[in-house]
Amino acid sequence: MFQLRLRQKVKPLISLRYADEWVGFLVLLSILIFGGAVIEAGVLRDWLTPPARLRVVLPASGVGGLTVGGDVQLMGAHAGTIRSIKLNPSGNMYAMVDLDPQAKPFIRRDSTALIRKQLIVTGASYLDLSRGHGDPMDWSYAVISATPAPNPADQITATLNSIQAEIMPALASARHMMAQLDGTITDMHAGKGTIGQLMTNDQLIRQSEATIASLDAVIERLKPIEKQVSGIMAKTDATMGNLKSATKDVKDATPHLPAIASNVEASTADLPAMLAQAQTTLYGLQQLTDQLRGMWLLGGQKVTHHKRLAPRQVRP
Repeated sequence: MFQLRLRQKVKPLISLRYADEWVGFLVLLSILIFGGAVIEAGVLRDWLTPPARLRVVLPASGVGGLTVGGDVQLMGAHAGTIRSIKLNPSGNMYAMVDLDPQAKPFIRRDSTALIRKQLIVTGASYLDLSRGHGDPMDWSYAVISATPAPNPADQITATLNSIQAEIMPALASARHMMAQLDGTITDMHAGKGTIGQLMTNDQLIRQSEATIASLDAVIERLKPIEKQVSGIMAKTDATMGNLKSATKDVKDATPHLPAIASNVEASTADLPAMLAQAQTTLYGLQQLTDQLRGMWLLGGQKVTHHKRLAPRQVRP
């Protein structure tokens, strides 16, 4: 009976149809996914287009926080990766950088690199390459130098140190001034100096009061004189007003002076002729008078005339 059962054909519990086709499909799908991952990772790109190798000489102070796999930027964009950091025989450190081939035209002999922090003070360090404008780079052995970027914390510390260096002398001077002021006030309270004597000596205060009282008396005596001076000043003002008006009248008459002078000159021009006529008339009257005296009707008195020179004939 047992032999009959063993000879019977055993049927599988689960039967899969097209199993081989499904396995082949999964294998092809895996190959496609692997190929896409390789392309996405840039491995195939690196094989087809090898990156440009750049050696960056690090500063003597150290790597400045740079690590392998660190970012390299050019004009704010990702341009490469730090592949390794090595030490040359001379004792200097340099970093091997793989650059994108598209960044080659921007890197020249005058390009430099700055070691910066992602978050200014903290964070991972990266290399910031500057765009060059000089001679093209020899990419068979490309080398540039790196310097650490100024640390804002160091700048703040330097600023605080400079402020402290300026404030401390001022504080020392203020302390010295306060000490001198304290000593001066102490001396004043002790009665030293003029002000101290005024503060402590009542006699000086009484003398000052007496001086002020005498000044008040002098001022009271000067008040009548002040009134007289005010009257004199008022009269002086009136005199100045009269003088001003007279000056104004003279000023107003001044434009007429040429006309008056011309009229006087015209009037005096006729005086010589009038004097000559008057002299002739007087001479005629004198002869007429002499004739009348010599008439016999009037007494017949003979008049004798002495020969006189004419006024024009008189000479010194």
